[in-house]
Amino acid sequence: MEIQYLKEPLIEFAEDFLCEDPKKGIEAMGFYSISNKSHKSQIQYSVIGTKKQISDYKNWIEKFSKPIESTINYKLSSLKVNTDDSDDETLEIESFFGEEDFEGNYIEDLDSGDIINKKANPDFPGFNSDSCFQCEFLNDGDDYVINSKNITEILDSDKKQIQKLIDISELYTKCYLELIENSTGRPDIIIVLIGKDVFKKIGAFTLGNVFHNLRRKVKADILATDKNIPIQIILEETIDGTKKSLQDLSMIAWNYCVAQYYKTANCTPWTIKDIDADTCYLGISFHKINENGNNHLRSSIAQAFNKDGKGLVFTGKQFEWRSEKTRVSTPHLKYDYAKELIINVLNQYKLINKHTPKRVVIHKTSDFWDAYINSDYNELDGIIDGIKEVLGDNVEYDLVTIKSSQLRLLRNSDYPVLRGTLLKVSNEKAYLYTNGFIPYYDTYPGAYVPMPLSIENIGETPIVDICKEILALTKMNFNNCSYCDGLPITIQFSKKVGEIIQYFPKDIENPPNKYFFYM
Repeated sequence: MEIQYLKEPLIEFAEDFLCEDPKKGIEAMGFYSISNKSHKSQIQYSVIGTKKQISDYKNWIEKFSKPIESTINYKLSSLKVNTDDSDDETLEIESFFGEEDFEGNYIEDLDSGDIINKKANPDFPGFNSDSCFQCEFLNDGDDYVINSKNITEILDSDKKQIQKLIDISELYTKCYLELIENSTGRPDIIIVLIGKDVFKKIGAFTLGNVFHNLRRKVKADILATDKNIPIQIILEETIDGTKKSLQDLSMIAWNYCVAQYYKTANCTPWTIKDIDADTCYLGISFHKINENGNNHLRSSIAQAFNKDGKGLVFTGKQFEWRSEKTRVSTPHLKYDYAKELIINVLNQYKLINKHTPKRVVIHKTSDFWDAYINSDYNELDGIIDGIKEVLGDNVEYDLVTIKSSQLRLLRNSDYPVLRGTLLKVSNEKAYLYTNGFIPYYDTYPGAYVPMPLSIENIGETPIVDICKEILALTKMNFNNCSYCDGLPITIQFSKKVGEIIQYFPKDIENPPNKYFFYM
């Protein structure tokens, strides 16, 4: 066994500027898209909500156009790694949002004293055309005002809770369609504001053995309309100041503005320097389907990324997984299913990126079964044969299993081991700390004792290089502006997409294939 330290991956911004922190890079030189000519200097938005909610939102977003001083220190709960793809119901029972998508997962650091760590939480410079962002939010008044009486009638009716959720989602979907039809122009993004009463009464609940979540339902129903204008769902109490946020306004502004910029025609906030442009990174995960209480129905998600972090989503066919027969809770794929899934996603990747990769890396949170392990679920050969059918016999591939681990390395210090610490067990297996002490911050920003990821590879690439790629891919979450996540985007985003697709109607044919629609 061998322990080594992997240096923090660098990310690239405008004018070829390199650094390890997204906020520093943006403030120094601006978004990567400014240099590659895909930059948008204006983000046109429309809003759906009651008259008061729309007014409150515009007052809230106006604050982001000016500098905002940071006021608290925080810790990242998102650094806690959980790669579980099993069917444990406790993993699904969560709040309506936890936090809004753009907020990330933060808790206030109450032990840090009064001095603000300005590297971890820098002041927000203001989102306007003259700042480092070189971009601004614009609204031309093409909003959709919902009569609050229409919402109250649904919530106060004698209908069952599940029917109220369906009716509210249908109401927001109808507003979305009518807004688009009646708009004088086409907005880049549509903001959907969820009222306090809606959140309280039908935000999230369990019915029988099925978990229901309004945010996911609304997203799925709107995506199924095939209008291809992304939405951002926000709680009313976030914008009217009544919500006790775990972030200060400066951090919310950083995260919100980066997320909306990425949603706008897929602009690129930053990219990774040392990632091979000829490699396609693909994550596979599995998710339950909420249908008639059928607890055995599953769907697969395959999501491919290039070095710029542009994600392509492909949803596989529904299938049954009976853990009582296989004695394993995490689903696996049959040969034909695995082969078809890989062929479809790689063909789409080639078409959309206008590029044929020379190497494919697949990340999965469970082992790759072959015919020896289970002859009915020979996903290993199906995946390999699918890759070769699309890219030829000479293509390189690495099939990487990423799991949580209970292993601990101890350091002779007040702080835990460094992020990037690697324990190499063999040429095929290693343990990688994607969380830990960060020298740039001079602290450990996590809220929990750091846990390493267990990494195993089937392929020719050295395990150390595999781990370097995983570490780099933890810095590509454009849903916020965090220094890093605990998981690579290939796994993190597949799980997020899976939360939405389980609510898709059965007859949906061509759901949006760009990740930013699911953010």
